[in-house]
Amino acid sequence: MSPRLILPAKGLIALFVGVLLGAGLPTRALAQDAAETEASDAPIEGAPKDVVPPPIGVRFGEALEGNTVRVSYVWERIRSQGLVVGRDNVTPDYVRGALGFTQTPRSLEVTVHTVAVAYAPHPRVTLVAEIPFVQKELERVDPSVGAVGFYGGARRQVQTEGVGDVSFSVVIPFIRKGVESSQVHFGFDVPTGSIRRSESTPGGPMILPYDSQIGNGTVDFEWGWTYKGETENFSWGGQALGRHPIGRNGRDYREGSRFTGRLWAGVRIAKGVSASVRTEWEKQNNSEGFDRDLRPTFDPAETSKLQGGAQITVAPGLSIDLPQLDGQRIAFEFGVPVYQDLDGPQLERDWTARAGWQWVY
Repeated sequence: MSPRLILPAKGLIALFVGVLLGAGLPTRALAQDAAETEASDAPIEGAPKDVVPPPIGVRFGEALEGNTVRVSYVWERIRSQGLVVGRDNVTPDYVRGALGFTQTPRSLEVTVHTVAVAYAPHPRVTLVAEIPFVQKELERVDPSVGAVGFYGGARRQVQTEGVGDVSFSVVIPFIRKGVESSQVHFGFDVPTGSIRRSESTPGGPMILPYDSQIGNGTVDFEWGWTYKGETENFSWGGQALGRHPIGRNGRDYREGSRFTGRLWAGVRIAKGVSASVRTEWEKQNNSEGFDRDLRPTFDPAETSKLQGGAQITVAPGLSIDLPQLDGQRIAFEFGVPVYQDLDGPQLERDWTARAGWQWVY
C-alpha cells in the first residue's frame, strides 16, 4: 500500500477517536440508554451466542466486541443493459431519433473487490477502513462511425480499472436489550479514485462518462442507522443510509446525494447455515454542475442531469459459518430490481451479485 493511502487512514482514524473521546460521545440520552443496558459491554444475559447473521448486503451489519479485529473481502458485480426513460424501456433508435442523441450506451458491467479491516478498541466503538478496487467495462453504439453492427451502428467497448475511493467509518452501538440492538455509523470517503479516465478515439483521447469513472472526486460524508433482532433461528432488521458529496471536484461537478432504505429477514436452515431475503429502496439524486470535457447533447451517459433515479431490489442470500476455521464465514447474495424509475435515457440495472468472506479474531 502506498503512503498516499496510509496517511489519510491514520489521520481520519485519529479524528474519529479524538471526536469520541474529546466530545464525550455518550450524551444525556445515550447515558440513559447505557443505564438501561448497563451490561452491554459484556455478553447479554439470556441472549444466544450463535445467532443468525444479517445478509451480506447490509452495511456494517455487525459491530465488534472490544479488542477484536475483523478482516473481510467482498466481491460485487453489477450488470446494466438496455435503456430506460422513467419506467419505460426505449430503443437506441428512439433515443438517437426522437431525443436527438448521436451515441447511446448499450451496457455497463462494474466489478468491485473490497478489502476491509475493522477494529474495536472499545465495545461501543468499531473503526472500519475499506479499500475498493474497481473494474468497469462500458459498451456503446455510435452509428456515425465504423462498420454497421448492432442496431445499425458501430459497437465499441472500453475498460478501465483502479483503486476506488477509500473510506473510513466508525460504528457505535447505542441500544442493546435482549435479542434486539441498534447502532449508528458515520464515515468519510477519500477521493482516491480517478475521475479523469479517457478512451482513445481517432480524434484523440475522450473523457469517459460519469458512471465509467473510478471515483467521484469529492470527500463524501456517510451516515447510517441500523436496527437488528437476532436469535438462534431467526434474524430481522432495518437500515437507513445517506451519502452526501461535499463540495465540487476538480472537474467542477458534484455527484448527487444517495439515500438507501433496507429491510431483511433471515432463518437458520442447518447448523451454521442461514438463508435470508433483503429488500432495498435506493434514491440517487442528479449531479450538480458538469464536466466541461463531456458532450451532454451527444450521449445521455455524458449528461449530468440524467444520472438520478429510484429503484427497489429484492435479494435472497445465504450465509455459511465455517466451524473448522474459527471465526470465519462466507456469504452470498443475488439481487434483482423489481422497480426502476430513472431520469433517462439511462442504462437499466439487470442484477447485482455479491460474495464475501470474513474472519473475526
